[in-house]
Amino acid sequence: MREWMTTWLDVLGLVLIGAGAAAGIYPLIGWAGLAVAGAIILGGSSLAARQGTAVRKRGEDT
Repeated sequence: MREWMTTWLDVLGLVLIGAGAAAGIYPLIGWAGLAVAGAIILGGSSLAARQGTAVRKRGEDT
């Protein structure tokens, strides 16, 4: 249950950070700012997946 909740909170955090970045850059480049949000979410997700894989390989997953 804890891992599930942590995962959803991480997802929510990434979405909020991406949305904030897109809203901040919207006046400069318009709707292309959504690409910035997508890049932040994709990069954060990729980083989390790599870290999770490394933890499982070491056997430290709780």
